[in-house]
Amino acid sequence: MALTKLGRYIELLDLRNSDNTYAADAVVGLSTQKTTIKTKADLSGVSLTSYKLFPPKSFAYVPDTSRRGDKVSLAYNNSNETYLVSSISVVFKVADIHFLLPDYLYMYFNRPEFDRYARFHSWGSARETFDWEEMCSVEIPLPSIDIQKKYVAVYKAMQRNLAVYQAKADDLKLVCDGFLDKLKNESTKA
Repeated sequence: MALTKLGRYIELLDLRNSDNTYAADAVVGLSTQKTTIKTKADLSGVSLTSYKLFPPKSFAYVPDTSRRGDKVSLAYNNSNETYLVSSISVVFKVADIHFLLPDYLYMYFNRPEFDRYARFHSWGSARETFDWEEMCSVEIPLPSIDIQKKYVAVYKAMQRNLAVYQAKADDLKLVCDGFLDKLKNESTKA
């Protein structure tokens, strides 16, 4: 499978909240775990007109990589909600889903190799950045859309299984902790 430059399949979005359609409850942060997080910023008295719209089926990332260890803060909005992100974030979408599935691209971004690549290709002296041009230069293996769909289906099934496993492990831990507490109580009484 040949590698192809990502820039052929993605397009920049620069939509602003200029009419204040969205309020502070729509603001999200971008984590190095590749998810959105509730913002930690105090937005009291802050104008949100310069904040960027982060619509469904789009991606956003923070180009500054200097203070995030070896990871890129990035998220995929797979919800039906439009969020707001800081004006320093880069927001983009897949230009044509007949060639590249957003979910497949998100899988690619979740690979540790992507973070290493982005960190290596970050430039600057005081503040290193992985800018839009560098993002467009990323070479990605691009199988047929049918193969992408299969990879995405397997990935999502594995994520669901992992979530079920984790929930069961948490339940088992509660049972074990309760059993150990009971044993401790009985041993102190004896």
